[in-house]
Parts: sequence; structure tokens; C-alpha cells
Amino acid sequence: KTGKSKSTISVHLKNLIDEGIINYKSHPLDRRSKLFYVVSDYIGEIYPDKIIYKSPEINDEINDKETLYFEVFRQFKSTLLLHGLQLEPLEVATGQIIGKSLHEEFKYETLEELLEQIREKFEQLGLGELKVSSVEPLIFKNNDCKECFNIQYNLPTCNMTKGILKGILEIYYGKEIFIEEVECISKFDDSCTFIVDF
Repeated sequence: KTGKSKSTISVHLKNLIDEGIINYKSHPLDRRSKLFYVVSDYIGEIYPDKIIYKSPEINDEINDKETLYFEVFRQFKSTLLLHGLQLEPLEVATGQIIGKSLHEEFKYETLEELLEQIREKFEQLGLGELKVSSVEPLIFKNNDCKECFNIQYNLPTCNMTKGILKGILEIYYGKEIFIEEVECISKFDDSCTFIVDF
């Protein structure tokens, strides 16, 4: 019971629908009834238990923009994780935008040439030492990942890297691909390992 009249509730529901916040569909068992739902994208998860063991310490002096932006990213991500917020879909989507932009710089004819240019770009941008450990299936290993540098998690969270690879490779393959991070240095694995699937 809301304590509000039906007409008042109808007005509020209509306003929410007009704003694109909610929508409705017919009840599958009773067409006279409406089921209202929130219109939203999946942007992350909330964990009741902390998913980060340790926030990264700032070991280097912040005296240039590169160091500043690097630390802003690490500390912001760690703060979210400390509060149980895992925003993987948003981070992957952000990485995809960057990956698509990077792809415009590449000149290649074969997959092997593309993979080599991806490796070189990761090295140039200081994203880590990316290696291809297998072509079928396509597996990347980053032995010096900067995204999870000096942070202790209990699940893989190099989502920006995953998005960058996804953005590049979806253009190459011309279709949606899926990338799973199965190992992460932050979990004390030897490398951050990404498996590409179709």
C-alpha cells in the first residue's frame, strides 16, 4: 500500500515513462495487468564483501601528467573496489572506445602483423609486455600489466585492457567477440591472461 490514489500513481508512472526511467509490459498470465521495470544497462555489480585486499601505495613522485593520470585511474578504481563496486561493463566499454581508435593507426594484412602491432603499441604506451601465447585459441599474456600494478584483488579486474583488445579485434574479425581474463597478476598469478572467444 502506498497511501496514494490510483490517479496520483498513474501520473507519477507516466512521468517516469516519459523520462525514460521506467517502462512496462503486459503480464504474461493476465493481459489486463502491467509489469513495470527500470530501464537500465548493466553497468556493474555490488559485492557485500570487499573484493580488494590492498589499495595501491603511491611510490613515485607525481610531477608530470602521465604519472598523475595513472595514479588517478589506479586510486579511483581501488576506491570503488574497496567499497564493493565492480564496474567491469563500463571499464570494458571505455577500453573498447580506445581500442577502436588505436586500430585506426594500424597497417596490416595478416592477423600476425596485427598482433605484432598490438604488442608494440602496448609497449609504447606502457601498458605492459603483451605476448601471444596461442593463436588458436587466441590467448594474450601481459607479464607487466599496469592496470593492476601493485594492487591485490581476489578476482581479475583488468577490464580496460580487455576492452582495448576487444575494440581492436572486433574490427579485425568484423563481429562481436568475447574476452575473458582467466589469470591476473593482482591475484598473484604469473601474468594477466586473456582468452578470446567467439
